[in-house]
Amino acid sequence: MPERRSAVIHPLSREQIRSTLDRYFKSQLGVCAALEDIADSLPNNFSRNNCLLTAQRIRQIIRKAHIFEEDYLFPLLLDEAGNQPELEPVLARLRAEHCEDESFADEIVDALEELATVGVSNIDKLSYMLRGFFEGLRRHIAFEKEHLLPLLTQKGTPA
Repeated sequence: MPERRSAVIHPLSREQIRSTLDRYFKSQLGVCAALEDIADSLPNNFSRNNCLLTAQRIRQIIRKAHIFEEDYLFPLLLDEAGNQPELEPVLARLRAEHCEDESFADEIVDALEELATVGVSNIDKLSYMLRGFFEGLRRHIAFEKEHLLPLLTQKGTPA
């Protein structure tokens, strides 16, 4: 797996971070909805074009969203976590989930491309795989919205 970038090039305001996160969350949830539609349409009613478009969206969104969180949100929260030492292991867990989700996303992309081009022999396995990915991603996003975003809005905007 490629190593992550770790340095933030330029700081962003809390509002810029928040609005960018909101866009990434919305985009990722859109991918989840598209994957659910594909899973629901199996085995006979799926769109090959939709599979390819969704695979492309996964490539464009998931890793970028995770990099943004790790480069902007996590460092900001850690800088201010002096009175919340329990935040560091939470963010470490979320980073690990990002790696797992990206690995799973690569498998989903491969499976969607295979389905669109040659079909798959085990539709139940594919459906289970799609559902496992989008349900896990939805849970991850819900956790970040419920537990990290409130931390972002509790403090004033950094200079």
